[in-house]
Amino acid sequence: MKIGFIGTGKIGKAIILGLLQGDIANQDIYVFGGGHPSAEKVAAELHLNLINDYADFKECQAVIVAVGGSVVETIFEELGQKYHGIILSTGGGDLEKVNHELPNGSSFVKIVPNTPVQIGEGITAISFAAGEKPEVIKTVKDLFEQMGDVYVVPADLLGIYGTVAGCTPAYVDLMIEALSDAAVQNGVKRAESYQIIEKMLLGTAKLALTSGKLPEELKDEVTTPGGSTIRGVNKLEEKGFRGALIQALNASAK
Repeated sequence: MKIGFIGTGKIGKAIILGLLQGDIANQDIYVFGGGHPSAEKVAAELHLNLINDYADFKECQAVIVAVGGSVVETIFEELGQKYHGIILSTGGGDLEKVNHELPNGSSFVKIVPNTPVQIGEGITAISFAAGEKPEVIKTVKDLFEQMGDVYVVPADLLGIYGTVAGCTPAYVDLMIEALSDAAVQNGVKRAESYQIIEKMLLGTAKLALTSGKLPEELKDEVTTPGGSTIRGVNKLEEKGFRGALIQALNASAK
């Protein structure tokens, strides 16, 4: 499969790196340069095909538009005139409207991947237009399942799924940093504190995924009566830890 890219910023490059870990070879990825040094740099760095005309996407089964802002509508219009295939957008574009405006044979799909797709551990929410062809749905799902888990959701839920998967890694990174500061304050070396905390999170997540137990059950397994863990948990409750997370997610979802 050959895949095209317009936009090689953080999320665009993350998808490229994830595809390269899967079944897509360097020579099967086409990056639109358009005079943008960042795109040219990524293409050179990863040994990808650099093109400067949307018509050169003609061999691609799908083109991923990983840009946002007002310019995206112009991109869809110009791309639709020169390319007939699957167009995937990580940003703007009304799902039904763009699909209606594209020529016959083209499909517009909205995707919200998170950055861990680059290591094959990502989450991607996908919305298809009503009545989308089964072969298009299969192609897109197969593509992103190489990079992690896929959730097909209605367009009106795409935002919140993307928020839960895409914004919360920053919350976790902030938590890692704060826990590391406390560990350093108590005598642990900075590098070791990061390693311990990150491995703890990895193990905790794997246990939650594989044990079949609810989070509160797993929490109770490590909170012995009168112990240090329950004292820490109660301090988090006192400081509004749950409420802060709920408010943070609600703020990100606006």
